[in-house]
Amino acid sequence: MKYFTLPLIALSTFAFTGCVEREAADAKLVKGCEAAILAFSDEGDKVGAINKQTITDHAKQGPGHREVKLDVTITDGFHGRDESHSCIFYEQFGMFKSTHNASIYQLNYFGKIIGKDGFDIHGSVEEMQKLTDAVDKALR
Repeated sequence: MKYFTLPLIALSTFAFTGCVEREAADAKLVKGCEAAILAFSDEGDKVGAINKQTITDHAKQGPGHREVKLDVTITDGFHGRDESHSCIFYEQFGMFKSTHNASIYQLNYFGKIIGKDGFDIHGSVEEMQKLTDAVDKALR
């Protein structure tokens, strides 16, 4: 019995201290969506404020897909403009939720879909590369 005690304590400690909370994962997805939006905004633009954010499981795509809808104020340093965009991410959690990985599935930017939509891919190769590079960098 004493041979099982130490491994059990170690496993329990790892399982409970290494958990990625849903709120932390969602915050990471919001950063990724901001990066996706800025990748297609004018050079020098920044997100001045997030006025509203809605994060939900995506009903059509099924388990593992999370949708982030952002109402943001984009600013060039002088003028701000309000915009609404959405991102869909595919995400995976490791065992005991010890890790969280996400990748961009789709960006809806002013009604233009860039990324996947069912079995179709929308956007050019350059747009897809630009999108995945920006989001991957933000999710690190």
